[in-house]
Amino acid sequence: MESRHIRHFLAAYDAGTFAAAAERLGLSQQAVSKSILRLESQLGVRLFERDGRRIRPTEYAELFLPHARTMAAEAERFRAGLDDMLGGRRGLVRVGVGPSAAAHMVAAAADHLVRERPGLRMQVLAGIYEDMIEDLVCGKLDLFVAVRLVERRSPLIREEKLCDIDYVVVAGPDHPLADLEDITLERLVQERWISGANLGVIEEAIENSFAAEGLALPRSEIETTSLLFTLAMLDRGRHLSILPEMLVSHEIASGRLVKLRLRAAPWRRPLIVATRARGVKSPLVEMLIAQFRNHLATAQG
Repeated sequence: MESRHIRHFLAAYDAGTFAAAAERLGLSQQAVSKSILRLESQLGVRLFERDGRRIRPTEYAELFLPHARTMAAEAERFRAGLDDMLGGRRGLVRVGVGPSAAAHMVAAAADHLVRERPGLRMQVLAGIYEDMIEDLVCGKLDLFVAVRLVERRSPLIREEKLCDIDYVVVAGPDHPLADLEDITLERLVQERWISGANLGVIEEAIENSFAAEGLALPRSEIETTSLLFTLAMLDRGRHLSILPEMLVSHEIASGRLVKLRLRAAPWRRPLIVATRARGVKSPLVEMLIAQFRNHLATAQG
């Protein structure tokens, strides 16, 4: 089968009609329809049921879909690598970084890689776990690093746990609780809170800790997806927040933030690096992941 047939299949699957797929691809509807028919002939199965202008994927299309996405992603990665080589560069690696991931770890690994490979290009894109899964499968990313905030896992990606990330309660150094020891969860209930969004199962773990002591989860006064805004609010000394410790380790070390000393079990989630399950890891991806491990080993040693 030809790569263009696969691209046309994916466009039709995602668009829901041959007309919409043709518009996305810059082709005629007839060309897309013929391409799908040719692919169906090669596979020996019907991929779409035609219902007027609409199309419905068959069970064979659903079976073929993850393989098609992987083949399209690998072809795109090859084309990008070939373009770089022809342009005198030494490769391209595209990295997704979750908002709670270890930005300093990724930066250290990236710095090492670009020094080792002059001419290398890197794209580092911010995203959240579930969105980056789709981008990885579709070939927009070669790998991503994120805290896994959901329990379900996609069979289309391969995950490697790098370490555990502790979520901690932090405050500005002028907050009344900053210098206290052995702070109970009950003491936190009446405080003013600023919280993040898309916390997933870590929010359930925090809520369970409060519920185990007969307490309701503190209500947030402000919710935000901006770390910079959160830090600016904490600087003012009136709010608390729960953040991944690794994410704000520099702020804690410098004294800008204080990690409250709680009488509670830690809230913990795995930091993972994900690659395509059916793809072959490129040497650049392998080198970057090796640097992640080295950085963590040095930091923990």
